[in-house]
Amino acid sequence: MSVRTDLRAKLDSGEQIVAPGAYDPISARLVQSLGFDTIYTGGYMSGAHLAVTEPLMTMTEQIDVAEKVVKSVPLPVICDADAGYGEPVHAMHTVRSFEAAGVAGIHIEDQFFPKRASYHAGLEHVIPAEEFLQKISYALRARTDPDFLIIGRTDAFTAVEGDMDEAIRRGNALRDLGVDMVMPRGVRESEDLDTFRKGVPNVPLLVIAGADDISVQEYQDLGYQCVIYATSPIIAAVDGYRRIYTSLRDTGHIGINAQQVQQMRSEVEALISLPEYQQVEAETTERDFQDRAHH
Repeated sequence: MSVRTDLRAKLDSGEQIVAPGAYDPISARLVQSLGFDTIYTGGYMSGAHLAVTEPLMTMTEQIDVAEKVVKSVPLPVICDADAGYGEPVHAMHTVRSFEAAGVAGIHIEDQFFPKRASYHAGLEHVIPAEEFLQKISYALRARTDPDFLIIGRTDAFTAVEGDMDEAIRRGNALRDLGVDMVMPRGVRESEDLDTFRKGVPNVPLLVIAGADDISVQEYQDLGYQCVIYATSPIIAAVDGYRRIYTSLRDTGHIGINAQQVQQMRSEVEALISLPEYQQVEAETTERDFQDRAHH
């Protein structure tokens, strides 16, 4: 069973899908090692790890990040596909390109393209609903693998032009159009999540998590089948770097003793398959070298 087929089966069965974020192969391997079965690669994390913001990333750059994650683990990867990178024809190309890269599914949103950096400060703008639905309809038409998930994301709840009623209208229209999931960005409080769920029935919903105020189980109880963690990996990485390098700057030491370093290195080496490579060398090149040395 392919990873796409497996993810589609989980979605169709109603099973909850929890997808921690990962933006490079080692973070993806870590997610896998902890027992998670789905990964999310978002625009925010991808842009941040390149030291630019998501609105400045190209489709090619996002696919490059996602493809490295896809190739590193045998897990389905859901990816952020921005606003489809343009108009309907661009959205079709987006679907075909992410599908060819081995991604299991993408979400496409109703913000303007090119996206504006100010949306991170809450100044979001969405295109007219008719234009968005037209774009999504062409995206759906472009799909060749029926198990490739196309998720309709609406930012109308927090947009300057929108509100909850508009988000619900767009959510229902996306469902009727045939998307696999609906994703309401910016809907975070339990009361609002409940309102959106009741307003948009009969379609799986995806929610962006990332704080400890609502648990995975609570999201499930609220009716959100898929939970993704979009900013968690990059803020955790920056926090980890800051801890050791602040200590180095202030004390002359990284704040981790030799035993801790060795333990951490062992964990990293397990994630990058180093023990396997060493075992192969022990059975081949190193054995040959020792045989020659003894003769």
